[in-house]
Amino acid sequence: FNSFAFILSSGINAEYGALLIALAVGQSEDPFAEFDTEDTVIIADDYDVEVEPSVLTDTVENTELEDEDSQVIIEDEDFEGINPSEKPQTGNNELNIVNAPINMKGHWDDYYLEIIGLIGVFVYALNFYTGKSINNRLANAWFEHHKKLLSDNFYIVGDDGVSKEVSEGVLVKESENKFVLWCTGRLGCEGIKIEIKLLRRQDLISVLSQMFKPQSDTITVTVYLSPDDMDSVVLAVMPRKGIKRLQQEVQDLAHFATEKKVDKFDLPSQLGVLSEFSEVSNEFLSVPVCKTISENLDVFDSMHFSDYYTGFKISQESQAETERPKPVKRMIFNFVIPGFGKRTKSAIMETTEPLMRMVMHMMGKVSKFKLSKENKSKAERHRIQVEEDFLKQTHNQRQEAAQARRDERKRIEKEKVQELDAEAQRRYEEREYKKSMRRSGPRVKQLKVKTG
Repeated sequence: FNSFAFILSSGINAEYGALLIALAVGQSEDPFAEFDTEDTVIIADDYDVEVEPSVLTDTVENTELEDEDSQVIIEDEDFEGINPSEKPQTGNNELNIVNAPINMKGHWDDYYLEIIGLIGVFVYALNFYTGKSINNRLANAWFEHHKKLLSDNFYIVGDDGVSKEVSEGVLVKESENKFVLWCTGRLGCEGIKIEIKLLRRQDLISVLSQMFKPQSDTITVTVYLSPDDMDSVVLAVMPRKGIKRLQQEVQDLAHFATEKKVDKFDLPSQLGVLSEFSEVSNEFLSVPVCKTISENLDVFDSMHFSDYYTGFKISQESQAETERPKPVKRMIFNFVIPGFGKRTKSAIMETTEPLMRMVMHMMGKVSKFKLSKENKSKAERHRIQVEEDFLKQTHNQRQEAAQARRDERKRIEKEKVQELDAEAQRRYEEREYKKSMRRSGPRVKQLKVKTG
């Protein structure tokens, strides 16, 4: 109580006052507390009290623990009949699972994109296997029907071209819609290559485009001739609507062939004839040949004979970089299967048999044909002139390329001279002037003569 009176009379701060009261209470309960708290320092100077913070914290905590000990009393009698290891049950621990039915009604709209995708994949796969089987059946039907005709004219029919030993009866499948047949072993030619190009029935997009732009299955027969098997012959029979375009694009037709009148031949008016000499067209377009073409006009597309075949024209840009193709001797026949791909029965492939017999007839006729001396000399002059024109054209292209390189070097030199100072530029101009004078002046050869 004296301490309370001292605090109230001296006007010390309330917080420090509470601390001093707690210290006083602690000292009254434990008379030996002053020996246990050696670090406690209390300084009162002009009513200012300083207390070490550690002492303040320890004192407050001890006070709170003592208060709790005095209020909480744990007795063992309160826990009689209770097993501490057992957890109290708060309710029913069993999990009840209700088998509710799955309701799919009204949820198919959420998967319409997946459904459309699956249907598209199924339709594409079905069309692929269906179109693939149709193309295989048509190609094999053509080969089986024409196999006897080819065997009568060639020793080997259907060589695969891969194995070292000779193989026969192989129809090479290059893709799902392209088949190739090689035949060799006949006098007058090195061999023939028959390409069966069918529609892309295995491709769904091509099938859809076929509805708007119909196309037909085609068969191309290419006859490879040796240099001694054909004389100077250039002849083409093709549809009139595309004859002008092909005459401009195909090199041998552009250089040698001119259009002939169809009236003198027994051919339909929708066909056109290109030939180098009338002698060639009169010889090959005989009455039986024209009759075969007219009777099979829906199957016949074109035929092209050339002893100077180099393919289509090459553009000037690529021609300056590549060499001219070497001329070869070829006979090319193009046939179409009627029906624009709608008729897929195997019997439709038999329509090309008359034209295939015409091919065999033309092969024998070409090997025996010889030009007259007059036309032979004209043909040789024409081919020499084509070679000279080609050399002149390539020479001019080489000169233009060389001039372009010289101009580029001069431009680079001028740019370098502009970066020099005035004195260096003057010396450069004097040096270039002397070079130009030496080039333009007469060339004088000096000879040194020793005397004595």
